[in-house]
Amino acid sequence: MIKYCLILIYDIDIDMASHSTGSLTLIGDFGLILDIIGNNTRRKILATLAREPMYFNQLAKEIGVGQQAILRHVNALEDIGLIKSYAEKSNLGAPDRKYYRLDSSFSLTVSISQDSFSIENHKIEQYRHKESDKFYMEYDLLSQGDDGEFLQRLQANLVNIEKEITNLDSRLNDLRALKQLIVHRLHKIARDNFEEEFERKILHTIMDEAPKSISELANKLNEKPSYIKNTLNKMNNKLYSHENGKKSVFTVMSNK
Repeated sequence: MIKYCLILIYDIDIDMASHSTGSLTLIGDFGLILDIIGNNTRRKILATLAREPMYFNQLAKEIGVGQQAILRHVNALEDIGLIKSYAEKSNLGAPDRKYYRLDSSFSLTVSISQDSFSIENHKIEQYRHKESDKFYMEYDLLSQGDDGEFLQRLQANLVNIEKEITNLDSRLNDLRALKQLIVHRLHKIARDNFEEEFERKILHTIMDEAPKSISELANKLNEKPSYIKNTLNKMNNKLYSHENGKKSVFTVMSNK
């Protein structure tokens, strides 16, 4: 299992389902996001701005890239909605400085394995699940005390949260490994029993998208329901050629 995970977090809440710049809707543009962050300099910009906002010249110096190159990269990141620029007045009477900060809060996970490929995009938001109560309670109590004590308790809380995330990631990875075993077995069944490509396509569609009826399955495959039903019956007979009347996922589907 090869897994690539991008997480961008900033201390503001943004409705990623509706957040857009121009004609782009960030949460659905997987390909565009991957193209943008495929560049090493842009990843450095995002990592730098994750710590604190910076003005243009400061960012160019920190990244170690010329100003013209930085300008192209920040424009690309801003166009897609990953960062945002804003003006801040100078205390020395100089012209306003243009600052950049992260402007997104979502996680993007790409999973590639021998038998599957998926991209998942989730908005990062507070649900305050029961299992997370103790961490939220610790955070809610952190407002007491001076900054020195506050910083120490924040660090301890952050360490505990990172441990919890690591444990959850380990369990998720284990479940993904089990899913891979199941998917691999399904693919083997498809190859061993169904020579026609369309039959295998039906099987994959049923397993991947779980349609609830013949009509729904027919719509997904852009075929007539009667043709789908006949094909399902044929597929069932191939699986149980010596056991008449034996039911499978295909006969259950054909009766819906």
